Amino acid sequence: MTQKRITVFIIDDNAEAVEILKIMLEKHFNVGVVGTASSPFMAIDGLLEKSVDIIFLDIEMPSITGLEFCQMIRQQINPKTKVVFYSAHSKYVLNAMRQEAFDFLLKPPTIDDIGIIIKRYYENKLMSIASAVSQSECARSLLVVNYLNEMIRIDVEKCVLFRFRQEDNTWEVLCADGKSYSLRRRTNSDMILALTRNLVQINKRHIVNTRYVKKVTDNNCVMDVQVDDPDSLSISRSFKQSFLDAFNAI
Repeated sequence: MTQKRITVFIIDDNAEAVEILKIMLEKHFNVGVVGTASSPFMAIDGLLEKSVDIIFLDIEMPSITGLEFCQMIRQQINPKTKVVFYSAHSKYVLNAMRQEAFDFLLKPPTIDDIGIIIKRYYENKLMSIASAVSQSECARSLLVVNYLNEMIRIDVEKCVLFRFRQEDNTWEVLCADGKSYSLRRRTNSDMILALTRNLVQINKRHIVNTRYVKKVTDNNCVMDVQVDDPDSLSISRSFKQSFLDAFNAI
């Protein structure tokens, strides 16, 4: 799969430095320079209009320093946009880091120095994707503890229904394989319903996964999986409309 080209915006009052950096980026890396500006104020419209992955921002400029400009626009640009400060003086490194800069590039830049920044950008992006995937996977799963005190992760899509046990004030889940597990005592109906949009409450004691509802007869849910107390799966009046909306959306 071809990597998406990194989009870059360069802000520097030195036209020659801009051109050199632009050539180095586009010639040696999968980068497209989508805009340049000789002053920070000339860059504002371009930064807000275009999708920019990395801003290369010179620190020493006549009208306003790169550090001051970064502080000024931070709330306006995409939070995913990375800022790389660059300067001929290493004395600015600490202040750049305090501005939460993604990196610092010393002038004149080398191919190796730029390569390190580009590599860091890709690594950072991969970590963000991995984190998002991990969170998504956690959202699709449910942690339970069985009678042996073993912790088990259950795919939410394999949960047929949830029922509330009045004798001990806890919810339990019935899975497609016929096994049932008690949920933690602090679990409530709102927490269960938030697991997936396929879950819908039909009465005060039952939440069903609409994907396992075979049919509805006389206001009762008939499930694809055998249930011990099928007569208890009646749809109460207060939950009927929300159930029908969810069931018809399958």
